[in-house]
Amino acid sequence: MLKSFFKKHVENFQRFTGLYELIKVQAIVQENEYQKLKNECRQNFEGSLALFGKKVYSQTDEDGIIEEIFKRIPNNKTFIEIGIQTGVECNSLNLLLNGWKGAWVEGNDKYCNVIANDLGGLSFKDKLTVINSFIDKDNISDVFRQAYQFFAIKELDLFSLDIDGNDYYIMEVLLQNEFLPKVVCVEYNAKFEPPVNIKIKYNKDHIWDTSDYMGCSLQAYVDLFKQYGYTLVCCNLTGINAFFVRNEFVHLFEIYEIAEIYQPYRYYLSPIKLAQFPTLRYLRDQINDSLSNI
Repeated sequence: MLKSFFKKHVENFQRFTGLYELIKVQAIVQENEYQKLKNECRQNFEGSLALFGKKVYSQTDEDGIIEEIFKRIPNNKTFIEIGIQTGVECNSLNLLLNGWKGAWVEGNDKYCNVIANDLGGLSFKDKLTVINSFIDKDNISDVFRQAYQFFAIKELDLFSLDIDGNDYYIMEVLLQNEFLPKVVCVEYNAKFEPPVNIKIKYNKDHIWDTSDYMGCSLQAYVDLFKQYGYTLVCCNLTGINAFFVRNEFVHLFEIYEIAEIYQPYRYYLSPIKLAQFPTLRYLRDQINDSLSNI
């Protein structure tokens, strides 16, 4: 009840305190800086996928990059995303609203309960399954098999991974076990520029403490993916996510050197702010419509 009340009156409170004007100015500055970066990128790398960046539900501009990649790569509209919290700010909600189907994997029980409450469940045939599991090297392959089985697929179009810790080791196990999505989106630690190859030590129980000790450098990912037939095609301008495609699709993209693709972490651009707070209501409507047509 209190939560609902505060949500309803938050803008009035912000206007009364002057916070609204500050937030508005910050949003304008953020947008101007982002467009400045895009213009600089366009001048130097006119074929860069980063130029297609835009936010619908992603943390920053990943949605637009993913859309453009799959305009070029033939696909069956399938995904798995690990690390989605409550689902309202992730790389696949926009896909779900555009006819895709997939699996969300989240290790936090509370977040999964929020999703279940918002959607009326955690499993919806031919649309979405939500798997509540804290991912490690020992269970990741089983989680993938579970998702593949749920949708009766043999090949995955997009895999997105963001767990702020053992990401490198999870990706390594998947590749070793021949789970080879057409496209992989991974968060990298942009503190370390190429050619620095660095990663945290594997710890099954690792939970990010908001420090710089998380994930791995971009070079570490490039070296790993190269062994399994993948090429780096983009880093988004905010310096958070890197995109790799299987080599059979490389001819569809302009390829640059890793040092040219690399983007430093621009914390002041994350998350990109939009006017309205995001919800799962559109997805819930789609799910309810599909259930009513059965």
